[in-house]
Amino acid sequence: MKIRTIISALSVVLTTTLVSADDISINLVASNSTQQMVPGFQTNVFRYTANLVTGPPSTLTVLPNTYLGPTISVNTGDNVHVHFQNNLLVETTTHWHGLDVTEAADGHPKDAMPAGGSYDYDFIVRNRAGTYWYHPHPDMMTGEQVYKGLASFLIVSDDAEQALDLPRGEFDLPICIQDADFDSSNQLVFSGANMMGMFGNTQLINGRVDTNYSAATRIYRVRLLNGSQSRILKLAFDDGSPMVVIGVDGGLLEAPKQVPYLMMGPGERYELWVDFSTKNLSDVISLQSLAFDQLAGGIGQGDAKDIMTFTIDRSEQETLVLPTSLVPMGEIYDVADVTSEKVWPIVWGSGEFLLNGQTFDMLGTIANERASGDALEKITMTNLEGNIKFAHPMHLHGRQFQILSRSIAAGGVNAYNTVKDGLVDDGWHDTFLIMPYETVELLIRWSKHPGLFMYHCHNLPHEDMGMMRNFELSAQTCPADLNRDGVINISDFLEIIAQWGSPFGDVTGDDRTDVADILATIADWGVCSPGFRGLPQVPLRSGRPKPSK
Repeated sequence: MKIRTIISALSVVLTTTLVSADDISINLVASNSTQQMVPGFQTNVFRYTANLVTGPPSTLTVLPNTYLGPTISVNTGDNVHVHFQNNLLVETTTHWHGLDVTEAADGHPKDAMPAGGSYDYDFIVRNRAGTYWYHPHPDMMTGEQVYKGLASFLIVSDDAEQALDLPRGEFDLPICIQDADFDSSNQLVFSGANMMGMFGNTQLINGRVDTNYSAATRIYRVRLLNGSQSRILKLAFDDGSPMVVIGVDGGLLEAPKQVPYLMMGPGERYELWVDFSTKNLSDVISLQSLAFDQLAGGIGQGDAKDIMTFTIDRSEQETLVLPTSLVPMGEIYDVADVTSEKVWPIVWGSGEFLLNGQTFDMLGTIANERASGDALEKITMTNLEGNIKFAHPMHLHGRQFQILSRSIAAGGVNAYNTVKDGLVDDGWHDTFLIMPYETVELLIRWSKHPGLFMYHCHNLPHEDMGMMRNFELSAQTCPADLNRDGVINISDFLEIIAQWGSPFGDVTGDDRTDVADILATIADWGVCSPGFRGLPQVPLRSGRPKPSK
């Protein structure tokens, strides 16, 4: 019966149209450069430049008149190779923020390239469509390198997103929000790692000081990235236009969500449906950050600030209508299925913010920072202790998570009320704001990739002070059990067939669903047992490319 079933399923595979994926190869260089940012002297900056070796011409898009790097556009399932050359005078890495990649490709500080060194990042895109970004991640230098220009968008598309009638082309608008300070010679002033964070007095949009955008009477898909060092944003339009959220860190929501304003911490991304179709010519709409209680964010947070303007200067016909539904979540986690729970408190102590009671250790973890790959766990983060409390944008590398709950202790209620209506917890996230006196519960199914990964505050001065920790994932105990019912049988086999050609039916650990996964499933047929029979496992922290000079 087993053999007959397998042969029947194989015949389906042979007649299935494979999902096409591109092989993309990019040469990426980080170097010292200059940029005309304000009138007068040019500003010394860091810059990512890139050239496409193989892949669709649409893979790289250079943002105009900016020191930010090119936008990288890929599809789910694409095989990506990035040869990175560090031409800076200091060490650096490149982190693919939000992507579920191997340890070797994640840009951990332990893998920093020295000045003049190079590194090969290889990964298959296993994320759903969404707005991601890339930036450096060296120990104690991330803030300065991002501040001086090493950052840009990484846009992922997939079939489900492309099937929707959303704004495209020039009406699909990525906007990176940052702030900066300039000295009398037009050089960027960087205050360095400190508890207060860093807040500039000059607003930058996509790396430019000119913050006005020429818009048509059309609907825009606005992809927002808070690329600031420390500034938490409370975004709203000055004309009362609604903030219609269609996507978060990990892609589109199941349905649009309207909020009166949008809270956005450094590292977070949100996608908005912005309707200018009923505006009049010469209308100027301002995107602002509204004031909120400093006790909800910490010292330096909460000031009202003009972010950018949209000037309606041309009339065009619009036919798009806001969809009532967008993209299904996929697996919706159930707390009843959680295999274990972890509590990671944030505490101010000994002149610094501690995570999980610890300071940063380049290679170290403690017991509650270890898990099995693909395990579903509940993470509870608390911001209750210590005599100094700030809001922190917390980022977990690797897999997206779902926010289960928020609760606020008595001491923070009044301040929390000035921000709570702009917290969007729907959908998939990799970064979230935790406010003073708040407890946030997350559900996460850990990546299938074994290795050492990070979680940290994305207030970059806090990160560079050491507000980050590692978590370590071991290899899955039963990777062929794709539906996680404890038995490897025809249902797992059919899951492979359903995901054929994509990264999502992978059994062998190579982020591909192909014949090797069929053979692995056959070899492990029956009651779930640890590992494969006769198939190689990926050892923990192996195969990492070595720096070269």
